[in-house]
Amino acid sequence: MSFNPDLNMTYTQESHGDVIVFRLEGSLMGDSTQQQFKENLLRLLDAGQKKFILDLSAVRNVNSSGLGSLITLFSRTRSAGGDLILANVPANVRNLLHITRLDTVFTIKEKVEEALESLK
Repeated sequence: MSFNPDLNMTYTQESHGDVIVFRLEGSLMGDSTQQQFKENLLRLLDAGQKKFILDLSAVRNVNSSGLGSLITLFSRTRSAGGDLILANVPANVRNLLHITRLDTVFTIKEKVEEALESLK
């Protein structure tokens, strides 16, 4: 199977003090990279990392599997006493979060800098 940037996801992570910022790119559609990302974040959480920001600026599409992953990560992070913030949410993803009323569950910030500031 070849890489299709519209259907596949890539991600990078960087540390900002005690906050890990994940930049997601492509589509949150339940592919193997999305699973790796989820497992990576949960490993960090298990290791004691408590603050995460998901930069969604380069996310094109999200389906129910992608939403399920976000919900799982959010609830596991909260259960561990941590925070998970969504930043730079594109209009189509924000619309989906609004329709599913998940915009009332997630903390959403316009920019990663705002999210970092709120976690200080």
